[in-house]
Amino acid sequence: SARSSIARLGEVMRREIILSGAGGQGLILAGAILAEAAGVFEGNEVVQTQSYGIQARGGASQSTVIIEERRIRFPEVLTPDVLLCLSQEAHEQYGPRLRADGLLVVDQDLVSEYRARADITVLAFPFTAEAERLNSRISANMVALGALAAVTGLVKLESLARAISGRLPEHHVAQALEALESGVELAEAAKATSNDRD
Repeated sequence: SARSSIARLGEVMRREIILSGAGGQGLILAGAILAEAAGVFEGNEVVQTQSYGIQARGGASQSTVIIEERRIRFPEVLTPDVLLCLSQEAHEQYGPRLRADGLLVVDQDLVSEYRARADITVLAFPFTAEAERLNSRISANMVALGALAAVTGLVKLESLARAISGRLPEHHVAQALEALESGVELAEAAKATSNDRD
């Protein structure tokens, strides 16, 4: 269940996260903000790396973040605990690496056929549709980051907000924070629905 895999994340000293999608979706920025929130503002050891897809061809791009309370001895993500996918290609490329009992979070309108594995928890949200509702399609990365923080507890929302405020140009900050909050609301609505079903 979502709750058991998320609860497990809270106990594990080392957390490995991959944020993936198409070039131009802002996953590299999202990874940098997550890493800064976890490291600078919450005092963890953090390693963040990235690989770029070719934006014009819609190639998969990814940002990996490792969060540990102690010194990170091995700086590569092998079997992520959490995988965010904002494109079908990214899911096909990185989905098989997600560890058993891991958490897969997808954009429900951009990723299909994501329920193939019975050993993981899957959460699907309308990240891009929500960003479009806010009149800012490019904010889907921030909507996703807000939802991810809300469902995993990897970092506090205020830490993400501080990282956003320090990293983005001033005229983009308010929009990014609104998108972040929208992501949290999506996650909380999903939790409420799942509680009603339990």
